Amino acid sequence: MRNFEVLFPVVLGAALATSACAGRHTASISPDEIPQLEQQLAQDPGDGAVLLRYAAALFAGGRYDSARTIARRGMAIRPDDALGPLVVGQTLERQGAYDRAIAVYADYLAAYPEHDGAAAVRARDLIARRARATEQARVALTREDELSQQPGDPQTVAVLPLDVAGDASYQPLSRGLAEMITSDLALLERFRLVERLEVGALLDEMRLAEAGRVDAATAARMGYLLRAGRMVQGLAAIPPDADARLEASVVRSDGQVTSPQAATGRLRDLMQMEKQVVIGLAGQLGYVLSEAERQMILENGTQSLVAFLAYSRGLVAEDLGDFPAAALYYGEAVRADPGFSAARANYQRSVAADAVTGAPDDQVTALSTQSVADPTLLPTPLADVMASTLGDIASTQAERNQPATRQQTTQQATTTTNASPPPTLIKETPAAQGTVRVIFRLP
Repeated sequence: MRNFEVLFPVVLGAALATSACAGRHTASISPDEIPQLEQQLAQDPGDGAVLLRYAAALFAGGRYDSARTIARRGMAIRPDDALGPLVVGQTLERQGAYDRAIAVYADYLAAYPEHDGAAAVRARDLIARRARATEQARVALTREDELSQQPGDPQTVAVLPLDVAGDASYQPLSRGLAEMITSDLALLERFRLVERLEVGALLDEMRLAEAGRVDAATAARMGYLLRAGRMVQGLAAIPPDADARLEASVVRSDGQVTSPQAATGRLRDLMQMEKQVVIGLAGQLGYVLSEAERQMILENGTQSLVAFLAYSRGLVAEDLGDFPAAALYYGEAVRADPGFSAARANYQRSVAADAVTGAPDDQVTALSTQSVADPTLLPTPLADVMASTLGDIASTQAERNQPATRQQTTQQATTTTNASPPPTLIKETPAAQGTVRVIFRLP
């Protein structure tokens, strides 16, 4: 008989919300098993499952080089078993070889994206990328004088978190819009986009994450620290009694700033406005879009503002390392738009990351069989709360009082005005967090 444990992170507020379900085998591996496993391998050296368990036992005992060697032998026999890359990758992480660990995770996920344990591999990939980003930021700052003399690659673009003129309910859009602009520009093969984690890590090291909008000089400085030839910075203004406005500019390595690409329209049309701004930015980056590329940009992401608000909140929680909260918000984004693939992938990764970050080394075998439930199949109380609180898809007060007849416009702009803060759309409720733990037995 095998015991399986299902963890249900829950949030209790105005309603009970159950967002994530991670199935995790409770079996663990101990270094004490090494002699027994060695005897089994002496009898059958080609047993891939035993090789991988042996590698996990060596890893649990801190014998990282040996664990990596044995795990690679096991991976050659059982390439679809997530235990192999989890052991190999984590031994590399322990030694600070983050690039190599990330490459191991990427190879497995490219070959077996839907296999058992893939969610745990994605989670380890995220953790490795976070650690690498922090290390790179610190190294870059120690080499700032040297890097300032080396112009960044003009085809490498970094998107900074946008400044949001609105009350606290809108602030998560800062990272959400930056991530969506990054995702859209990444569809154009000419450019290499700097990961959000790298931008965030550098902002944290520079102590600018909460300091407000980054000026052009600071953006240019971040450009050479990130080895990016061009930076994108922008503003989302959401007044309570007028149209919303989204604008973004390109900052070159010499500090010159292009005229902002701007779009104005109803808040509920924010995602369409973002697409128009990105299309304009592509032109400012010297790229002529094909019709096929234009359509890819227009179809990328979600058109649901409710889904995008939840997704943006998930990004904020994930960047803070609060994976249970991130999973909660990503799950709600998927509920609001089941076709929002980025939210679905991040949901699975965050659920697994919560288990991975809390698991000791002897639990690596359990993580290799972890599965994540589809968020659309779980209870939906938080989705109901969000939908009722948002009303008619996060419209401003003016939109609720007037017919929806405004046409969205895209324009070149040279000035920006500060708007009055908008009303709160998602009301925060005190939440009590806990875990419902259910143990069931399989024959």
